[in-house]
Parts: sequence; structure tokens; C-alpha cells
Amino acid sequence: MEHGYAKGSDKANGAGFKQSTGRPIITISLLAVVRMARKESVNMEKRISVNREICSTCGLCAEVCPNQIMKKDGEAGIVFRQDRIFLCIKCGQCMAICPSKAIVVEGLDYARDFFALPTGTVGEMSFLEMIKTRRAIRVFKDQPVPREMLEKVVEAITFAPPGFTPIKAEIVVVQDTGVIRQALPEMVKFYDDLVRALSHPVARFFVRRKAGPEKFKILTQHVVPMMKTRLPELKEGTEDTITRYAPAMIIFHAHRDAENYEEDIHIAVTYGFLAAHALGLGGSAMTLIPPAIQRSPVLRKLFSIPDSNVVVGSMILGYPKYRYQRGIKRNLKGVTWI
Repeated sequence: MEHGYAKGSDKANGAGFKQSTGRPIITISLLAVVRMARKESVNMEKRISVNREICSTCGLCAEVCPNQIMKKDGEAGIVFRQDRIFLCIKCGQCMAICPSKAIVVEGLDYARDFFALPTGTVGEMSFLEMIKTRRAIRVFKDQPVPREMLEKVVEAITFAPPGFTPIKAEIVVVQDTGVIRQALPEMVKFYDDLVRALSHPVARFFVRRKAGPEKFKILTQHVVPMMKTRLPELKEGTEDTITRYAPAMIIFHAHRDAENYEEDIHIAVTYGFLAAHALGLGGSAMTLIPPAIQRSPVLRKLFSIPDSNVVVGSMILGYPKYRYQRGIKRNLKGVTWI
């Protein structure tokens, strides 16, 4: 999943506070957190390397990196952006797509941490092979998704088992790419306001109280530092960290008084991803989108979200632009057999 800080509930999304007009109180600022992270960038550069002897400079690593830490720079080939290198989360996307195995992240090994992807269509594969080949897709072809394909994804979502019947989840299927592009500036404004608000001690105090320690940590250590580096390009319209230029999107919401709706929706999103993959589509859960819609009256109206409902999740969809060379092995934090 993309970086985010909440499952989308009203309780979780404690953002949108106005800036304090008083004199700042002495405190550990967000800027200090970012500075500490950037101190690590020197070490991070040593931990991410490119073997230029075998690198074909195809630029695929730069295309699929969630935070676009590297870029293709003419004769210099693949270079790292100093203002973003500290955002590396060692997700392995760059190594998974590199045709020549030229890029290496410290701690990851091609032989140990990756596996060859099965060939053939999804319809010919076993279930385990299918889920091995499914992955988050954030770079799409400039090609609309036919309504009949989206209808099949929606049908698959209806088979997601609810904790308590009847199903509480509601969805909005956005097949008009123009609507997604129309929403983006409002989402950018939401995160711009959030970054500025969290630079003020009073606002930080109230956000921490409303969001809780875990979500506040995600906010300050992941979302805000990332947004601080991305907002200039987002405002200029030269980059889209939030909707990833996706041609289609599905928004999941539910009545705030419904039972078990958050867990049900997360299961439903998973069913949607598997269906999309089986149909030859790609997608990603975008946890940056729900908070913006939840807190913005403009976006709620644009996406027809009732006032009584909470925006919980979203997924972007489209045809994958690139094919990955290998899958990434993941280990659980722990497994106990009894």
C-alpha cells in the first residue's frame, strides 16, 4: 500500500486544523524530524547503488519508485535525488523491475529476497501463482478502463464476506479520468494545509489527541516528510503522488454508525485487487485519498459521499505500463505454531 496514516474513519482522520495565531511554544518541531531524517540521507545513498557497468539506463526503477527517489539524467544515467533519498522504505520495487539486476538496496539480495515470476496468463495459473504475480501498480498506460471491466471488479467486491450481514460497504466507481484530475488540486490543498498546520505546536497537540499515537507517528514520520518533498511538484502539476495519473478509481465508504465497516471494507478492497489482476488490470490502495475526501466538502460533493458516511478506503486502477521481472519475498514479523 501507498504511504498513509489512517483507515479513513472520521475518528482516525484528525486533520484540517487551522494554524495557531499565537506565538509558537518551544517544542520539538516537525522540521527537526525531517532534518534528522535527512541526516540519514548520506548513509542512505551508500545503501542504494547502481552498478553502472550493467545498467541499461532504461529508467524503469525511477518510474516505479513510490517516492521517485531516483531519476534518469541524460549521460549521468540513473542518479539519486538528494531531497528524497531519505524517503527510501526498502520496498524492493526498483530491484523487482530492473531487467539487468543493476540496482541494489542494502539488506536486499536478488537471490534471497526475490523470485522469478510465473509466465502465462492469470487464467492459466493456480491461485498461489496468481497472488504471487499481483503487486501494487502505480504507473499506468494512458488508456481508459472499459466499464464492463470495472463492473466485473465491482461484482467481485460483492463476494467479499462481511463480519455481520448485511453488507455495509458502499462504493463510488470513478470511470471518468477528468473527475480524478479535477479532484487532485483539492487533495493537494488538503495536504498543504496539513503540513502547515502540523508546523504549529497547538495544532500538533490536537491532531495527536484525535489521531492517536500510532497514526500520529505515521503522519509525522512518513506522510508529512514525504509531502514536504512532493508538494512543490504537486502544486506545479508536474507530479501526481496522490492519484498517480490513474484512469479509474473506486472509493469505499460506509455509514458512520454501521457495524464492523472498516474491517469489511479492507477485505472488499482485497477482493477488488485480485479481480483487477485476474482481468489484466493493475492497482494500488491509496491511503492518501480517503482523508482528503473525508475532510473536504468540495471532494465529498464531487464524489457523492453522503454527510452521514465515512470514507474508509480507495483503490486506483488501470492497465500496467510496465511488466515486473521478479516478485519480492516478504516475511511475517513472526510465526508461532502451537
